[in-house]
Amino acid sequence: MSTTVAPLVIAFLGIVGTLASALMTQRLATKAKALELDQSARQRAEERQHETERALAEAVRACYVRLNTASLDYQSELNHFWHALRAGRVTDDVRTRLDDARREHRARYSEAQMRIPDDVLTVVDGVHRRLNHVYGVLKRLDSGAPSRWEDDESLDEAHQQVMGLWKQLTEMRRTMRRSIGATQGGP
Repeated sequence: MSTTVAPLVIAFLGIVGTLASALMTQRLATKAKALELDQSARQRAEERQHETERALAEAVRACYVRLNTASLDYQSELNHFWHALRAGRVTDDVRTRLDDARREHRARYSEAQMRIPDDVLTVVDGVHRRLNHVYGVLKRLDSGAPSRWEDDESLDEAHQQVMGLWKQLTEMRRTMRRSIGATQGGP
């Protein structure tokens, strides 16, 4: 019997070995495919994360451009208004241009409040407050209304304030450029 059983056992072991080999191969292939899919999913997630970060950085950069442009336009219109006021030639058109520049700046500032980092927003807040302060001074001088804060507002002081805005605008621009890596740490 052992001569009959031995070939059967060997045949049985051969069949089981063949079947086990196929199952092991299938299992290893499934694991390899799962690892490949996992790695691919991880890579897609990293790419999505990178794309999201890039889109956010681009949105901040675009916000900076719009805010910088609106701030410069506002300062320019304040300067233009001051010259018209000094010459006694303030017209409704000059007033409208200044008010439009102020509204555009306010819209860009509002956008920036929701989008830009806090350290940059601190600098932007200072510029925003200063632009609006100068606006108030010039409008009071235009209307002849008494000053609410200072007893000695004058055209000369207003001009110094308008010109003083350049320093703040320059610092704001530097801070924004540093924030997006467009410049080194220095001025």
